Amino acid sequence: MFPGQFKKYSYQPKKPVKSFQDLEVYQKSLEASVFVAKTLIPAITAKSGGKKKTESAANDLLVQALLPQAMGLPHLIAEAHSLRFGASLECLARLEKAMLNCNKLIVYVEQARDIAETGIEWEKFDELAKKYFYIRRKTLNLQRSWKKFINLKDADSAFSAGKASA
Repeated sequence: MFPGQFKKYSYQPKKPVKSFQDLEVYQKSLEASVFVAKTLIPAITAKSGGKKKTESAANDLLVQALLPQAMGLPHLIAEAHSLRFGASLECLARLEKAMLNCNKLIVYVEQARDIAETGIEWEKFDELAKKYFYIRRKTLNLQRSWKKFINLKDADSAFSAGKASA
């Protein structure tokens, strides 16, 4: 490096989180739920018309299990964000449930890929499963971060309570 030249870093600080909509985990879960609702579910239901009863029943069960899980995931993240300042233990429980739903959604996506003949490329299913793995990992990181905040908050409240009684 020559004098007067500086390294250019590609680091950019993240924007502060003002609402649950700023959370990347919420944005990705919403994106995945829209794909499920607009692309996957219609493909499953459209292909089940001329099939045997058992195949049609399997597709119906798959739709009944997949759609509520996919649509509910962004709701869980939004609820957890709302509860993080008040009912902190409930907040962590909601994030835990969101991670559980990610695991379930991965199973449902793989079942849809293998059972229902949707006409959707396998790569799309793999991308969706990877997206749910990513959401689960990011949710775990968010939970760990919020746990630190909650422990600090609890320690501060215990300290101030001890100070008040003294």
